[in-house]
Amino acid sequence: MPGGQPAPPFPLWSFREDVYIEPLPEQGIVMVHSRWEDAALPLPAPAVLEAMRRMGLGPISLDNVITDDADRRELAELLDGMQHLVVRSFGLDPEQPLISVVPLTQQARFRLPERPVSHPVRLSRFAVIRTDGNHYVIESPLSLHRVILHRADAMAQIGTLIRPAVPAAHEPDSVISYLLATGMVVQAEGGDPFQPVRFAEDRDPALVAWSPLDLMFHTRSTLGRHDQDFGATYPLGEQWAVEPVVKPVTTEGAVALPRPKWEELVATDPPLTTAVEASEHTRRYDEQPLTIEELGALLYRTARVRALVGSSQESSTTSTSDRPYTSSGSCYELELYVTVDRCVGLRGGVYHYDPLGHRLEPLPADPATAGELLEMGRVAADLDGTPPALITITARFRRLSWKYNGLSYSLVLKNVGALTQTLSLVSTAMGLAACRVDSGDTDLAPRAFGLDWRVESSVGGFVVGHRARPEYDGSPERHAVNDADWALKARQALA
Repeated sequence: MPGGQPAPPFPLWSFREDVYIEPLPEQGIVMVHSRWEDAALPLPAPAVLEAMRRMGLGPISLDNVITDDADRRELAELLDGMQHLVVRSFGLDPEQPLISVVPLTQQARFRLPERPVSHPVRLSRFAVIRTDGNHYVIESPLSLHRVILHRADAMAQIGTLIRPAVPAAHEPDSVISYLLATGMVVQAEGGDPFQPVRFAEDRDPALVAWSPLDLMFHTRSTLGRHDQDFGATYPLGEQWAVEPVVKPVTTEGAVALPRPKWEELVATDPPLTTAVEASEHTRRYDEQPLTIEELGALLYRTARVRALVGSSQESSTTSTSDRPYTSSGSCYELELYVTVDRCVGLRGGVYHYDPLGHRLEPLPADPATAGELLEMGRVAADLDGTPPALITITARFRRLSWKYNGLSYSLVLKNVGALTQTLSLVSTAMGLAACRVDSGDTDLAPRAFGLDWRVESSVGGFVVGHRARPEYDGSPERHAVNDADWALKARQALA
């Protein structure tokens, strides 16, 4: 431009890609189809309808379509009522956007700041920047919009937001303004230059307990704050085969496990209420070893394959299975690996549990690695000593991600909870001590089991053995409510 002045920004408007405009002049309406609704609106003026049609094709400058003030007011009122469908953009030329703001939900509303920014601003600590392969994308669990940066030079403006600073210049149409309007950029509180710069999101009681990753995981694994495909959509389709219903095993050297007898269980098992009330996390284990019969009964009663559904072949990728614990979609992506320290009838070492053959497949883990696993379990469970046996729970992720979009990993964690609860109740019924392991080692477990952690990795754990002493806490710090003596009665009944 003359004098070296930068080109003014061009406001650009479009609809979301999933919006379809269908004029029905014979009925006097225009249908606006979207992922959320099919809305019938009164047929607008021809110029307004043409603007809507062109917005459905991509970003446009409304000034190129609307020249009449009455048409401009009609279109503005119409678009204001459809903010959840309107993508707001601007560019330095009328043909190519620099930045676009995409609404994600029906509740999304977009308003550019009316006043110049006078306080320091920075990128929100909850904002996540990534690439989709063609553009930079900024998302936040606190925002109902997605920001798309179409050109690399837009990143230059974001680079200054690494720490609080007052923008050198502020225009109504600027990258900073658009990021402020979406919450990707936050403005400091107050204006005293002699006081520390403070941001509301850093002191909000509702946010201080959340890490950015946890809050993003929460919002993206539930409905309501995003527009991604969700549920049983089979996102991998035919491009990637799902893993077989039962993981292939090597039978050479496999250890057949004893199986409990139904009649004996029915005759000796305590009532469910007793097992529920007596169940507890045990921190101290007796030196008495487990027996192979106890280990076999625990695994058989909690994790065996009771039936193959849809095909009798364990190598089938389309069938499901039935097991004693619940699993989303009956996919049963979880696998069990047993690290044995002391067990009568079974050598110490690392094993994979075959739930179809009810046997343990020995793995070539060296003793040092087995020791690391047991020590990791001891520390993670806050135990006083090495547990007799550690059950590591892994997940074959594609068993779920092949079918579910958005919530597959959250389902893995829920299934881990169902399995560990079943393990805990059965252990209690058998008179064994149990403790859930709440953390694991994403590198150690796959290394010990010979896995690719990106395909199958540890997601939970469980320690089992014999209780060293009764764990009932009668200390003064324990304030009993709601029939707390039931637990003592249940443990006395088991004893």
